[in-house]
Amino acid sequence: IRQFNKKKQTSHRFQVVSPSSTLRALVGEDVTLPASLSPAINAQGFEVRWFRDDFDSPVLLYHNLQIRPERQIQSYKGRTALFLEELASGNVSLRLQNVRASDRGLYRCFVDSVPWNEEANITLKVEGHFELPFFVFHSLTPLLPHQYRRSPPVACFNCEQKRN
Repeated sequence: IRQFNKKKQTSHRFQVVSPSSTLRALVGEDVTLPASLSPAINAQGFEVRWFRDDFDSPVLLYHNLQIRPERQIQSYKGRTALFLEELASGNVSLRLQNVRASDRGLYRCFVDSVPWNEEANITLKVEGHFELPFFVFHSLTPLLPHQYRRSPPVACFNCEQKRN
């Protein structure tokens, strides 16, 4: 857990906790990346920032009592949410809809109350059917219609999927 600029002030001290450091989801389904404050304090006035590699490019940013879509990574627009009604009880979980293969990897939940901030990390593993590359093959020698009917062109491919 990385901690930013901590100041000692007991009334705002908290930890960001998650019951799981790794989650699995299937392509196309919705998933919740669970995170909450401990103790369970009201997070409505805090900044909640879910991000991947770049702190300044959030997956979702909740700031000044509202979600800020103008700061969000384009590929997550319309697919992420917080449980706004549960912020008062410290729930800062991220809801991710229509999971894509590109969503796999590390997610960081950073919560800042101004005098105090904390972060928790969750890894999302994505499974299921991925989009396969589309190949177009052109014959170097054009086939005449009568050749195609007698022996149609055949191509055999051996495909495999590797998991990380």
